[in-house]
Amino acid sequence: MKILIQYPFSDEQHEQFCQLARENGDHQVLIAADEAVAITLADGVEVIMGHFPPAVCAAAADLRWIQSFSAGMDKFLFPEIIERDEVAVSNVAGLYAPQGGEHAWALLLALARGIDQAIRQNDQRKWAAGSTVELTGLTLGVVGMGGFGLEMVKRAAGYDMQIIAVDPVRRDPPPGVSELVDNSQENLHSLLRRSDVVMIACPKTKETYHLIGSEELALMRKNAYLINVTRGGIIDEEALCQALSEGQIAGAGIDVTETEPLPADSPLWDARNIILTPHRAGASQHRPRKVFEFFLAQLERYLKGEAVLNIVNKRKGY
Repeated sequence: MKILIQYPFSDEQHEQFCQLARENGDHQVLIAADEAVAITLADGVEVIMGHFPPAVCAAAADLRWIQSFSAGMDKFLFPEIIERDEVAVSNVAGLYAPQGGEHAWALLLALARGIDQAIRQNDQRKWAAGSTVELTGLTLGVVGMGGFGLEMVKRAAGYDMQIIAVDPVRRDPPPGVSELVDNSQENLHSLLRRSDVVMIACPKTKETYHLIGSEELALMRKNAYLINVTRGGIIDEEALCQALSEGQIAGAGIDVTETEPLPADSPLWDARNIILTPHRAGASQHRPRKVFEFFLAQLERYLKGEAVLNIVNKRKGY
């Protein structure tokens, strides 16, 4: 069996992949520094780990399994690989969730305590800040109870918040969640009306594109905060700018945008009461190690004939 790796692992880590392949059937591990090299190596490859561009997959007629380095799959799945039923795709869902939960709460706390405005005043040597809000006892609404959503909920424990959530699959409320219902439009709208804080924790799919638009923002409380650290495009950015400008909601913390990097002419830059960060919620000093360890464990499962984790429903997109 040939295994193709296109991901910036170290030489030492590459050797550990090779050793694992040798010990479990004398398989061959091929290392590609870029797409061009990967295309030349793709013939006869059964497993691709890391990047899997269309041209590489097309050249890999024997491909059976792909391990992606991404949790969200909206930017990686393409029609040809979706239609190849013989090819399974795994993601790293949950691997970046702890830091994602931390980032969501960092944005929320900065907004609620006026920290962002204080920093701007610091630059002018002014002893001043914006308004401050006590979060303890408020209602948190979470859209999606996957890895990110669960980590957001964990970090709410110290704030005595009532937590409500919607999710298309999960039905048993995790610890701390008082109400979990399906993600129908009616249930989503109810969550928006009742929440003081709304955190987006769902993947971007055809169904969730612009899930939060003008109608949804108009349902939110005027004192509510909106946080998104999962995928750009779930929130209609034009509608968000208008809602912030008109004071329909108190503020927004946004780590992901529909176009990245965010264009210089985007109205988000000038929106009121917004904190923008450059898609950093998944970043961590532990991320390189976590990816390597997960990939290695997944490959060992595959080579031993065991079920790999995190198989993606390619047609649903998650």
